[in-house]
Amino acid sequence: MVAKIVLGEGDAGVVYATDVTPAVAPKLRVLRFPPGAAPVAAYPIAALKSAPNAEGARRFVDFITSPAGQAYLKARGFEE
Repeated sequence: MVAKIVLGEGDAGVVYATDVTPAVAPKLRVLRFPPGAAPVAAYPIAALKSAPNAEGARRFVDFITSPAGQAYLKARGFEE
């Protein structure tokens, strides 16, 4: 959706905050939903037991769900 707006193929759109990257932000007028008005987005995460790199998958899940992983995501626009 962000690409469509940046290209002038739409007048407005609703996107995740993480879609408004530094590269496209100067080309957009961003209006945030008021607190409590936006829907809650859930991002389930799981490691597949049969993954080719099951240990790597488990470590990735462990990192993302850790305080450091949450800080990493928050620094990139994901909010709690």
